[in-house]
Amino acid sequence: MASLYPGPQDIVPVTSGPQHPALPEETMAELRDGLATCRGSRRLTPQAQASITTLCRYARGARWTPEQLLVAVKDACYTSPEITHMTTTSERDAFLSKIVTACIKEFFRE
Repeated sequence: MASLYPGPQDIVPVTSGPQHPALPEETMAELRDGLATCRGSRRLTPQAQASITTLCRYARGARWTPEQLLVAVKDACYTSPEITHMTTTSERDAFLSKIVTACIKEFFRE
């Protein structure tokens, strides 16, 4: 007689949507180093822009979607001391907006 209760073989994993890939550690380190050069100015320095260029080149080569890139960038930023040290939410949001805008422009640049 068959059981009315599912066994382990009947359990289907539940996912909450597409998985977002993580940045390679060296790319993450380069992004954080680039952002560290912005600490006093709140603008994107040439070093920060160069790290964004490298990041977007990687994302295009890995065939990431723009959404995957932005999720990875935001994850990196929210765990970055260069962002978390900012004292106000509006300051963090404004700087993150600059980073996201630069990523979008670079990702779609030909």
